[in-house]
Amino acid sequence: MTDILEQPDGDLAYASQLRWRTRVARDGSWFALVVFGLVVLFAMVFYHYPGITASSLGCHAFANGFTCSSVSVSRGVFGSGLGSPTAPPIDHVSPWATTYWVVSIFTGIATVVGFYWMRARSSGVAGRIWPFATVGVGVLVLAVASRGWITFKIPADFWIRGMQPLLVIAIGLIALAITERSRAFLLYVAGFLGLALLSCLYDVSNLFVRLGIGSTWNGNIEALPNLILPGLYLLIGGVVFYVLRRSGVTFHIARRRINDGQ
Repeated sequence: MTDILEQPDGDLAYASQLRWRTRVARDGSWFALVVFGLVVLFAMVFYHYPGITASSLGCHAFANGFTCSSVSVSRGVFGSGLGSPTAPPIDHVSPWATTYWVVSIFTGIATVVGFYWMRARSSGVAGRIWPFATVGVGVLVLAVASRGWITFKIPADFWIRGMQPLLVIAIGLIALAITERSRAFLLYVAGFLGLALLSCLYDVSNLFVRLGIGSTWNGNIEALPNLILPGLYLLIGGVVFYVLRRSGVTFHIARRRINDGQ
């Protein structure tokens, strides 16, 4: 009678262990961190811009200098709203910034989905990736559809640096963390969300100068630290999660949770 009662418990434990093995086998969260870390770091090309001059669109020279009218100076079919200068123009940000962010974020989402699909084919373990893709693309579409109108609805400190795309990436990664049911990954992504907000609201170059990182971050490179910090955070996190996964740490944590009855 005792053996009969213990058998269902053993089957449940085995099923739980198998479920955790499955999650570890299909886990590609580290890859998502690497992909979007590279997306953020490559964006520095569009934030190292000569800046606004008298010959810039909407600007007019006069005796003692020049003035610029409140016009959109974005380029590309996607308009402004994701980093590209809006009214008034954002100095040292390329008019093509929004185009870069839209193309790169969408490509990043497609790359991560493709990676999960290939892992499913090679390992025979398929998982849900559509919540991440749906949320990521949905937020991206909403950001593009706004075409900058949101800049008139929120404080200027939030959008003046052109770092809103970091929040789009953060929301997508949060959806992936929830899908993966990984507390460690979710906590790490929460840290990136904090850095994204910091980059939107604060000149990270001030922090770099206080820490002695670089001699100066003035002129057309002032915005780069706002991308360097969150970009390296994602990239380093991806490498760390990959190493932990390869070393079996992820599975050992999962197995310990099962043995503890969690």
